[in-house]
This record gives sequence, C-alpha cells and structure tokens, in this order.
Amino acid sequence: MFWRMVASSILRRRSRVLIAVLAVAIGATTLSGLATIAIDVPAQMAREVRSYGANLVVSPAEDATSLSEESLESISDLITPGTLVGSAVFEYRTLLVNDQPFVSAGTDLQAVRAMNPSWYVEGGWPSQPNEVLIGEEIADTIGAHPGDRIQVAALRDNTGAHSAEGESQGAQSTPTLSEAQQAGTTSSTGASSTANLELTVAGILKTGGNEDSYMYMAAPDMSAFTGASFTPSIAEYSIAIEAGALHALADTIETRAPAVNAQAVKRLTTSDSGVLGMLRSLLAIITGIVLALTMIGVSTTMVAIVAERRTEIGLRKALGASSRSITMEFIGESLLLGLIGGVLGVALGYGLAVAISLNVFHRSFSLSPLIALITVLASLAIAVLACLPPVRRAAAVDPALVLRGE
Repeated sequence: MFWRMVASSILRRRSRVLIAVLAVAIGATTLSGLATIAIDVPAQMAREVRSYGANLVVSPAEDATSLSEESLESISDLITPGTLVGSAVFEYRTLLVNDQPFVSAGTDLQAVRAMNPSWYVEGGWPSQPNEVLIGEEIADTIGAHPGDRIQVAALRDNTGAHSAEGESQGAQSTPTLSEAQQAGTTSSTGASSTANLELTVAGILKTGGNEDSYMYMAAPDMSAFTGASFTPSIAEYSIAIEAGALHALADTIETRAPAVNAQAVKRLTTSDSGVLGMLRSLLAIITGIVLALTMIGVSTTMVAIVAERRTEIGLRKALGASSRSITMEFIGESLLLGLIGGVLGVALGYGLAVAISLNVFHRSFSLSPLIALITVLASLAIAVLACLPPVRRAAAVDPALVLRGE
C-alpha cells in the first residue's frame, strides 16, 4: 500500500516529477561518466606516456659488475602481468670511432625500439649485421650520415671503463661522454686495440637527450667484435604503473634481488603522476559542482511539490496521520525518483564516457559494475538529502491553518 501511494503521488505530478528525475539523472550521468574516465583513461594514458622511454633502471650492486640471468628473471617475475610495456638490457663499452672514443651500447635493438617509439631516427634502425645506430652528437663530431662507413676499433682492456660505466648507471641510465673519453684515453694509452672494422651507419638517433652521444649495436655484433661474451650492466624497464607503485616495485626488487640496485626515473615518474593527478582533480571538482547543483534542483522541485500538497497534508493530519508517516511518504518518493534518475544516469553516463574517450582520448573501455552501483547509491543519497528540508516543512504543517485556507 505504501509504494502504491508513492507511485500514485508521482504519477499525479508527472511534470514536476520529470524535472526532479532529470535533475538526478544529470548528476548521475556526470558522476558515472567522469568516474569512468577518471579511473580508466588515466590508466591508459599512463601506458601511452610510456612511449617516452623507460621509467625504471636496474644496475648491479656495488659488489657486482654485471646483472646475472637469475636477477633478471626474478625482476621479470616481480612485475605485474600486463603492466610491462617494454624492457631491454645493455652492455656499455668504449669504442674508438675514427680514432675518437665514444660509448657504445650492445643490446636488443628491436626491444629498444619497442620501448622507445618516440625516438626519431634519420635513416633506419639497424637490420643487418655490422650496422649501427649512432647519436646525433657522434654524427656531428665525425661527420657521418646514414649509409656511411665508419672505422671502429674495440679496446682490448675495457675493465676500468666498463666499471666506471656500471657505477654511473645508479644515477642515470647511461654513462656520460666525458667518462667515455677519459676511459678511452686511458685504455688507448694503456692497452692496444683490435684491428679496425668498418661498420655501416644505418641511422642517426635524434632525441635531444643523452642518447644522442651513444652508439647502439646489436649484442651479438658487439660480442663478435670485441671477442667477449655479452655481460649486461644495465636493464631498463617501461612499466605502466603510477609513481607510488613504481617506487614500491623498486624497493621490492632490491629486497628480493640483493645483487641489484633499482631506481625509478624521477623525471618521468613525476611527470606521469603530475598529469594524472591534475586530471583526476579536475574531474573530481567538476563532479562535485554538478552534484551540488543536482541537489539544489531536486530540493527546489520537492519544495514546489510540498507547497502544492499543503491542503492534502493538512487534511491527512486532521484525520490522524502522523508526521512520521507523511515524512516517510516523501522520503519514499525521493528514493523512487533517485532510483529512476540513477539508473537512467548510469546508462547516459556510460554513453558520455565512451563519447569523450573516443573523441578526446581515442580510447575505449567497458562499463564498470562498481561505478554503476556507486552511481545509483549516490543518486539515492542525493535525492533523500535534497528532500529533507521540504519534508520538515511538510511535517510542520498545522492542519487547522491549512483547512481555514491560511
């Protein structure tokens, strides 16, 4: 009987009730749509930001000279499945290019390319044996262009250089050019070098960063060239997780793999967390404003409904109806309005989120049941809170004054 009375009251005032339902639906649409965007889009954007390179660098501990296979496998096991965008290991050695010392990195070039899709390469990536990718600074120094042949000599005694390079990795992902020049000078004066070898410049790397001063070649080429086995001294990972989780992962890696040092790249992690934090804050502010306006709209509509029903309320109270029963009836109407508006808002909010994501962020996602449930519950809460002031006025109606027409 109670819900029949509530439904009958709503149907008799369809125009005003429709306004209240639309007000709740607008608020629910905003909450559902922006909440979906705030949760899903930043996570996808974090993966997109990973195109700017590695955000976690792992180097040997102080008492180690290289990364062991066991350490690399244990690190891979600690990374949450689905979050790894790319990874690569590097061995740094000092080579003489046209009799000038430069740092060369032996690595899996395809893995590096996948981890750094934003790198601009003039020419192409090495695809054949004895092809190299050189940084723009090296190209300018030796006057090389894509397709040119360069003379490269491997230093026999790279122990000191290699050690210095490994120690520098704890603070940055690659050694500096000055360190390479010092190491090259020492090695070239303290040990003889191998016979010169001609390599083909496949492309010239232009990033505007430290990478422009290095030469990259395939790990098998470096091993065959230097006559030494590939011993990685640096591992770089691009992981699509936020700054807090990344720092926690670095701590876990150092705990589980004592022979390594793991450091998050502050420049990238700070940028990631800053952009995502600002986006979430903006969406939260917009949602809060819209929900406040929704509450005002529903409250105004309920005030009008109470004013229309003053005579009915006075008559019911004169016949013995309690203030509590009248209050519960209005609350029941508000709950029904909130439920209808909330369900409608969930559907419209999902459509809004899809439209914004496809047209602005170029992303797609599925509806979250948790967000839908929270939206409906929030709509019910807003509808009830908005009706409380007018309900108090309804419960305070004096039947004697109302029936006398005052």
